[in-house]
Amino acid sequence: MKHLFLPITAISALAAQPVHADELLGSALIEEISGQHFDCMMGETPLEWIVSDVTLDATSVPYSAIVRGKTVEAEYSISVEGRLTSDGYGDERLVEKNADGSLSVARSDGRVMKCTAR
Repeated sequence: MKHLFLPITAISALAAQPVHADELLGSALIEEISGQHFDCMMGETPLEWIVSDVTLDATSVPYSAIVRGKTVEAEYSISVEGRLTSDGYGDERLVEKNADGSLSVARSDGRVMKCTAR
């Protein structure tokens, strides 16, 4: 029986590939959301998502969310794979760019926030 060994760099490159064709990762993700103000819907709930300006090499992304008149300030971390990490709702977020230019931000619990930049 032969064993297949892949170099660490090949494994890392495979791990960093988007799971979905339109997934935003790393610097592409940061470029898309940095300094943006989004109008979003989480199911039937409207909210605003205001992302702070961050540099392309940022390891965290501060943001504010305004939901039902209440403002919440929090921060995502950027995972090694280049995804937004949880801020209390499970694992990494899957951020995809939709054909209409909007973003879909999926949590690990299955809830999806659809956002349009102002």
